[in-house]
Amino acid sequence: MKLFSTKKLLASTLAASVFAAIAALPTAATAAITLRFGHANNNGEIATDLFQEFADKVTQRTKGEVTVKVFPSEQLGKEADLIQQVKSGALDISAPSMPALSNLVPALEIASAPFLWTDWAQAEKVITGPAFQPQFDDLRDKHSVLMLSKIWYWGWRNLTTGTRAVSRPEDLAGMKIRVPESPVWVEMIRAMGAAPTPIPFGEVYTALQQKTVDGQENPIPTIYSRKFYEVQAHLSMTRHMLQNNTMIINKRSFDKLSPEFQKVLMEEAAAASAKNSKLQQERETSMLEEIGKTGKTAIVDKPDRAAFAAKMGPALKKLESRWGEANLQRVRAAVDASGAKR
Repeated sequence: MKLFSTKKLLASTLAASVFAAIAALPTAATAAITLRFGHANNNGEIATDLFQEFADKVTQRTKGEVTVKVFPSEQLGKEADLIQQVKSGALDISAPSMPALSNLVPALEIASAPFLWTDWAQAEKVITGPAFQPQFDDLRDKHSVLMLSKIWYWGWRNLTTGTRAVSRPEDLAGMKIRVPESPVWVEMIRAMGAAPTPIPFGEVYTALQQKTVDGQENPIPTIYSRKFYEVQAHLSMTRHMLQNNTMIINKRSFDKLSPEFQKVLMEEAAAASAKNSKLQQERETSMLEEIGKTGKTAIVDKPDRAAFAAKMGPALKKLESRWGEANLQRVRAAVDASGAKR
């Protein structure tokens, strides 16, 4: 009888231990999750540092239950490849520009419409407001891509040229200007009166150096970091286009997180975006000053932006069919309602 009781006690104790061990195991809801974040920015760039800071803070705030592993410098593919990977779920997070995302939803390219914006505050308000929400809804519903951040200030794009300074559209006559292979750039440069010449980004410096093209256009941080000013005698502050980037996540990857952790990701993405806007604009100013100090590039500080903007009618008309008339009108109405003059 005692033997039976002892065996029963041992069995009961063993069962309790097993149940305790099982209870201690992480469930599907609380198991540690690793999110892979691939982007195209290089080490030393503000965005690269902030993306890593975003990852570190997510890990810290979730106590390691969500880890974001960052792959910079196109380690997992170029920008367009990374977008497709996020869409398919092969990659969780990326940080593309809105023009790059327009390969999925063409109307997202409206944010890069030439001479649309007065300043960053206006663009930030409209892009995060109702005017762009139908485009973001399409991205979610048709492509399983969600926005972690709709805004990531990259800078105003400006023209650089070699032998001739540019103050007005007529100055571009006969010039070949390098552009990304995207409709908005091609139509814009053509409307300005120059010949748009698509060249891969990695080949731009050489093309300028060898005079394959006469000029190019990019934000100041890009002109500075890629040293385009070394092979371009003139920089014209046309501010013809705003480049806005984003942070995106695969919808299924986001949905598998608890609401608490979803909130952490959104809050840290917003914090990184706000910090980026401040730092990028400060750096934009200091970089422009440094370019001027080199003495290699003369800066045309006040080109006739109104004259350039007046040339954009034909370009916008052609692009309207790509973007959708209703989408363009909705954004324009929101810009006009912002109270700023274009």
